Amino acid sequence: MKSKLKIWISSALFATSLLGCHESFLEEKVYDALTPQNFYQTEADMQAGVIAVYNAMHAFDCWGRQVWLAAEYPGESSWPNNSGEAWRTELDQYTWTPSSTGFKQMWSGLYKMVNRANTVLQYADQVTYANPANKDQILAETRFLRGLAYLTLVRFFDHVPYVTVENSTDLYPSNENTDEQVWTLIIDDFKFASSVLPATHTGRNIGKATAGAAQTMLTKAYLTRAGKPWNKQEYWALAAAEADKIIKNAAYGYGLHANYNDVFTLANEHGKEYIFSLELESGIGLGKDFPTFTGIRSGNQLRLDGWSSLCAEEKFFNSMDPKDKRRNRTFVISYPDIRGNGTIYEYPKTITLPHFNKLINQDDNKATGTGDYATNLPITRYSDLLLMHSEAENEAKGPSAAAVSGINMVRERAGLAPLVPGSMSKETLRNAIIQERAWELCLEGHAYFDLKRQNAIVSRITNFKPAEKHYAFPVPQDELDVNKNLRQHPAYQ
Repeated sequence: MKSKLKIWISSALFATSLLGCHESFLEEKVYDALTPQNFYQTEADMQAGVIAVYNAMHAFDCWGRQVWLAAEYPGESSWPNNSGEAWRTELDQYTWTPSSTGFKQMWSGLYKMVNRANTVLQYADQVTYANPANKDQILAETRFLRGLAYLTLVRFFDHVPYVTVENSTDLYPSNENTDEQVWTLIIDDFKFASSVLPATHTGRNIGKATAGAAQTMLTKAYLTRAGKPWNKQEYWALAAAEADKIIKNAAYGYGLHANYNDVFTLANEHGKEYIFSLELESGIGLGKDFPTFTGIRSGNQLRLDGWSSLCAEEKFFNSMDPKDKRRNRTFVISYPDIRGNGTIYEYPKTITLPHFNKLINQDDNKATGTGDYATNLPITRYSDLLLMHSEAENEAKGPSAAAVSGINMVRERAGLAPLVPGSMSKETLRNAIIQERAWELCLEGHAYFDLKRQNAIVSRITNFKPAEKHYAFPVPQDELDVNKNLRQHPAYQ
């Protein structure tokens, strides 16, 4: 059943056009009689503004395509099969440059999300609300989304401009000496959101950010701050403590599905493992092409065919134990011909390359085109949180029962033997967690961040030649050309 959030997002074009007045540093503006200054008159107008921030997530230059690919292709599990834009191969082979196309798109898309959020925050005080709680909810959702956009920016680019309501009119913001301001904003936004948002949503609000989502992203922010390149060691303990509070909070209702396959079905897209996702739906302009991207080209696998544009690395395929219960859901092992002629395709017999199966659902069959599938893209889910807890505990205190608790819950569901902390060092447990995250979370937009945070790109990517500079993305050359206050990342100077 379509949630109200999905319907609202698909209908957000009107508010989006208004918020466009604040969306880009140098874009020429066309003003009509209706502007943000006179649009935000009622509580309903403010709600429309929040939905427009959610809507920004869905764009091609955000999680709708480029953010997802930028987090996946540099990892160990996937490759682009020489398909599409050159940027994909550059990501996969660590040959990108400041002029690579996707960097400009992501930078612009994420700042579009930031600027839409800033616009809502700017006009929030001039509206009368039915009750103060409604205003707080609007502010909390908006700040959660702004924090998410900024966290994604710093995880990719490290040093980024600090743009808030106070300096939103600055056309040429600098990224020099802004790190502490940006990190303070990220952490404060998530803390505020977690203190205001409800533990769960029902009815029309299902799919919106919750307190648990805000706390989980706060945990991820702490984890990022602790790892490379920031190396703020005290944040490991903060991440462990925050994750522990979420795990123990029964009000959130989080847990692992007994069957890994059940995590990704349409019926369970808001189940107990759900924390926060890109909300998708067919037939209302809110579908995406994730199944098409990963589906087999001309393979009679999908009714609308696939592109084989995000394939599994053979080495990664072979790294998963055949007894691992996640294997049949993670990879395409076999499938019947969609035409119903009785033909069964199998890897490696009649399927020539390893493919992912994770985002392909047979009940996701209402798409009107290859970009209209309804399967949500998880941004974070409960197993991610459990593995973050294990990582943070290990880094803060070394191997212990607490450090293996989360990873062993994930491994138990997969049918794998538990890890014994007494037989492990901090380094061996660290490597086990990195590997477990790859098996459990592949295709979900974590790979580059995991390898970067743990300083593992050079050691684990052995089929290409990544260098120290590849632990960050460069500031897009187009941005440097138009904004003389920006400075290129030191690794690319």
